[in-house]
Order: sequence, then structure tokens, then C-alpha cells
Amino acid sequence: MAVADDVPQKDRGDAHSTPNNESIKQTESKVMSDLIIVGYGRVSGKKQLKEGDGLGSQEARIKDYARNRGYPSLSAMFVDDRTGSTEHRPGFADMLKFLIKNRRARCVVIIDDITRLARSVIVHHKLRAAIAATGARLECPSFEFGESSDDILVENLLASVSQHQRQKNGEQVRNRMRGRLLNGYWCFSKPPGYEYARVAGQKVLVPREPVASIATEALEGFASGRFQTKAEVQRFLENSPGYPKQPDGTVKVDRVTELLTSLLYAGYIEYLPWDVSIRRGHHQALITFETYQRIQERLRGAAKTPGRSDLSEHFPLRQAVQCAHCNRLLGGAYSVGRSAEYPYYFCLNKKCIRYRKSFGRDEMHNQFEALLKKLTPSAEIIEIATAVFRNTWEKRSAGAAERTALLRRELATTDNSIGRLIDLITGAANAELIATYEARLVDLQRQKTALAEKIEIGAKTMPDFDATLRTAITFLSSPWKLWETGKTEDRRAVRKLVFTENLQYAPEVGFRTAETTLPFRVLEGLQVDNVEMVRTAGIEPA
Repeated sequence: MAVADDVPQKDRGDAHSTPNNESIKQTESKVMSDLIIVGYGRVSGKKQLKEGDGLGSQEARIKDYARNRGYPSLSAMFVDDRTGSTEHRPGFADMLKFLIKNRRARCVVIIDDITRLARSVIVHHKLRAAIAATGARLECPSFEFGESSDDILVENLLASVSQHQRQKNGEQVRNRMRGRLLNGYWCFSKPPGYEYARVAGQKVLVPREPVASIATEALEGFASGRFQTKAEVQRFLENSPGYPKQPDGTVKVDRVTELLTSLLYAGYIEYLPWDVSIRRGHHQALITFETYQRIQERLRGAAKTPGRSDLSEHFPLRQAVQCAHCNRLLGGAYSVGRSAEYPYYFCLNKKCIRYRKSFGRDEMHNQFEALLKKLTPSAEIIEIATAVFRNTWEKRSAGAAERTALLRRELATTDNSIGRLIDLITGAANAELIATYEARLVDLQRQKTALAEKIEIGAKTMPDFDATLRTAITFLSSPWKLWETGKTEDRRAVRKLVFTENLQYAPEVGFRTAETTLPFRVLEGLQVDNVEMVRTAGIEPA
């Protein structure tokens, strides 16, 4: 006992405490080794995945935090490229599955910052509850999550501040974008046919070829009636090399509708959700505003039966020629022979006596070309027609000033109507009445834009007559040459530009007489008037 009493108390304590410390360290080491460390990172969009190193920096700080805490190496890292205001996140969902799978172990989820979890108070608490439901613990280098009232208060404050920052950033971005729209600069995704470029220090839409020319042809073709339906525009775009398509080579109908209804192609900007009324943009127009209006009128018109999708260069008359006996449109197909396939047209009407009787395609095409060649006027008639057109052109040029004055008066009347309508909107209290006034205001603003464009065009010198009408005169002088190109669109255009109705065909007599369009009737009339009538010899009276 004496010996024991001589041993200092401190030394006795040290002798007993040394094994306990080692045991504690061993226990802590075992506990740490049993932990599963999971990292979660998030950026606001896919663009941030390609630009910068946001996710890489978050992962580096998460690993550094785990190392400083003595945690094991990161077992998994889950990431998302979604905005902080949504709870629908594929990466977060995969992380929850991982945590549930390892529910028996002790899991720790580490985020770089509380804003990386969410920038919405509601979404923040939903995600926090989802992590807690798996039995995992959430940790963060810049904030210590707790369950006391004070900890919860601070967490709620930080979540609210994060939400406010997101909303404030959204407001600032929206205001800047709206300001650019008001100044005539488009700031959303570029439409087909355009690309963004720096012009005089500004980001501006500029035409991108060959897509711009394809889009122009599609728009003008629909406005003129060359394409009767959106389905025909769709097929034209699908058959145009270089135009953006789906992976399967198709163009969605929704994209066709966007093309036909976009004001951008007319050189104007409008975005009604942000109260940005129609105004001229700083980008180059591909069509005139008048063409855009004709497109909208056609879209608002009566629905038309979509053109057949199986039209091809092999049977260009399949939708334009009727059976002379029953007036049913002829079908066309290849007939398989012993050694080859033979193209035929045939009647599809089971009640017709010509049902399934074949008409040789090549013979029918030869007769159709002969019919077109008969419509070719003489050089003298073309010269007369050109003189008539030139005279009309010169008269129209002379009256340009008077027409411009009329347009200016109409523009002033429209301006007064807009002013009165704005006064009505300001004084109205009924929501439905205000909506009606606003819809009418949009129409008047577009009408004003159209008048301003016509005045601007009228103030310019009319283009050269020969350069403007050369294409039209060339077609009228030889419509069969356009047919000879063999292109499906050209042959379809010939049918529509030459004949006002479907042709009728009987194998015994060929094509029956069909009504031609006005330009060809005018040429025919000129030819008849130009014929010198020879007086017949008289009969002497008895």
C-alpha cells in the first residue's frame, strides 16, 4: 500500500488512461470506416456543364471537407443540371436510390453550399425531408444543419435569402432581355435560317445560308399558293438538303407552324407576354411584312385537304388528272412484268367502266407535254404582251406618289384609332373588355406596320421592269420548259400556274380541253385579236 501510496496520483491516472484513449481511437476509426460519404452537386443549366468548372469545383470542396473531417473517401458523386426552383432532378433521384440501398449503413450527404440544394424554400424542405427519410445526414462546409429551433430558423433564413437571390436574378435577366427587345434586338433562340453574329458591338441575327434561302422559298411559296398546305411545306423542307431536321430526316409540323407564324422573318419583333409590341428589328428580313400577312390570312382561312405524301417524280399527274368517264382522280403505280416494271395510270373507281384499266404513263406524259407546247405563244404575241405589261408598269410608276399620299392618310387614321383605343383601355375596369381592347390594339399596330412598310416601299424607285418580270415572261413564253426540269415541285407548279382545274383524260382522245389561268387566256386573246381576218369572197346575186 505504501508503494502504491508513493505513486503520484497523476501517474496512476496516466497508467489507467492510456489504454482507454487507444480504445477510443480504435472505436472512432471503426465508426469512420463504416461511414458512406456521398457528394451532391448542382448547376443551373446544361450550358454551365460545358462552360466553366462549376461541378468540378463543388466536388473538390466536398472532398476537401470530408478529408478535414476524417471521413473516408467519397463513395459516390451525384450531379444535376437543373434550376434550383424545381424538385424534379434525375441526379437527386439516383442519389436517393443509392441511399435507400445502403440504408443499413450510416450515410452522410455533403453539399458544397446550401444554395446547391435548392433556391426555393419549399423545394429546399422537400429535398431535406427526402434525404432524412433515408436515414442519411446532410452536411455542408459553410453551414451546420441542426434540429434546434435556432438552427431551423437560420436554415429557413438562408433558404429564403437563396430564393430571393434567384428571383432577383431572374427579374434582372428578364428586364435586360426586355430592354433589348424594346430596342429591336431578338434575344431568344435563333430560328432556322438565322445565326447570331457580332455587328457593331451588338449580338444580332444574320441570315445563314443555305437555310435562309430555303426558308424564304417556303414562306413565299405558301403565301403565293404554290404550297397549299402546311404538309406540302413540310415535305419541301424535308427534301431540301441543309435544312435542320430530326435524326430520322423529318421536320415536325410544329416547326413548320413556327416558321409560318414567326414575325422575325419579316424583319420585325414582337413578344406580347412581356408587353413588347410589334417593332422593326435590327436583323435582315427574309420576306416582306405584306408576305407575312398573306401567310397569316391563308392560315386563318378554311382548312384544306392535305396533299398526298406519295407524290413523286415518277407520277407527277397522279393528283391532277381525272378519268374522263367518272371524273375520279387517276392513280398511278408500277406493274410488275416478266422482266421489268412498267408505269401506268389507272382509274380507281370500282363503278367506272374503266376501273383498273391501265393508261401508259409515258404516253400520257408525252400528250401532256404536247398540250403545254400548244400553249406556247409566238414571239410576236410575247412582244405584244411585254409591251402591254410595260405600259401598265409605267402607269403604275406614275401613280406611285398618289398612292403613297393615300397610304399616309390611312396611316394617320390608324394612329388616331390606336390613340383612342389606348384611352379606352386606360379608363376600362372590366377585365374582359380590356382583353378585347388589347386584342384590337395588336391588330391595329400590325396594320400600322403594314402601312408603314408600303409607304417605305412606295417611296423607293420602282425596280427595273426587265429584271423584275423576266422570270414571268420566260415562263409564259414556254411553260413546258419548267415541266422539263423533272423536279416534283416544278411540275406541280406548272399544273397550278397553267390550269385552273383538273384535266380530264380518255385514252381514245387524250386530254380534253381544260380552262387555263388568266395570263394564258390574255395571251390567247391577244393572239386571236392579232390574226388578220381575210374577207371571204361574196356570191353575186342572180
